Amino acid sequence: MAAVIDKALDFIGGMDTSAPEPHSMDESTIKGMLKYLKELGISTNATDITARGNQDGWNTGFTSKIVEWADRIDSGEHIVIKNPEYFSSYMLEQLRELV
Repeated sequence: MAAVIDKALDFIGGMDTSAPEPHSMDESTIKGMLKYLKELGISTNATDITARGNQDGWNTGFTSKIVEWADRIDSGEHIVIKNPEYFSSYMLEQLRELV
């Protein structure tokens, strides 16, 4: 797995992954992160996301939602990010350094 994807999954792992769906703030952060990775030319992989979710004990619904968003973004489908400001400049810089 690419280091940048591993770092993105680390950020996601710091969220409340025990809920069946991410909190709205976390949803915006995750979608922003996935979209940014796509802009960098990094394709997210359902296998990597699912493996990390299983390894770290994420709720299966939570993991499935992230996989769904990743697939939609990778396919070029438009998704709504309600609060794009939650994907912080700190996260952006951390991910950019690994590309």
